[in-house]
Order: sequence, then structure tokens, then C-alpha cells
Amino acid sequence: MTFEQVLQWCRDNGADARGIYRARDFWIRRSDRLPDDLPAIGALFHWDVRLDDTQLAVSPSDMERMINGKMTLEQFKATHRRG
Repeated sequence: MTFEQVLQWCRDNGADARGIYRARDFWIRRSDRLPDDLPAIGALFHWDVRLDDTQLAVSPSDMERMINGKMTLEQFKATHRRG
């Protein structure tokens, strides 16, 4: 998974994604270009994905599954509705 793929996924899904790592964060917004000075993608602890007024905490492995098409956004949201 690359940051370019995350940006394209955000555009395709109408989402914004916040990457969080070592007491820092950055946004990948669907309407912007990628931020400068991005960390290594493997350094991220988790992602916050915003869709309209919904915010989802997403692990790096789940984000990669969604980016690579192995899990849909709806499938991911369904995991948060259980329990």
C-alpha cells in the first residue's frame, strides 16, 4: 500500500484519512494533494477515516485490506456494528 493509493481510495470513497504515528499526525484529504514530509507508511499506528459525520478507527492492516480491495468499506463498518 502506498500513500498515493490511500489518496485515490479517499477520492473514490468520499473519505478523508488521518494517519497517526509517534505523537504526530497528518491528513490525506480527498480534495488535496499528498502532504509533504510523510513518514514511512509502516510507521503508522492507526488511521482515522472520516466519511461525512462518521469517524472510524482503522488499523493499518484493515486499511491495507480496504485499499487492496480485499475488504469493502461496508464490510469494515459491519465489524463495528457487532457486539
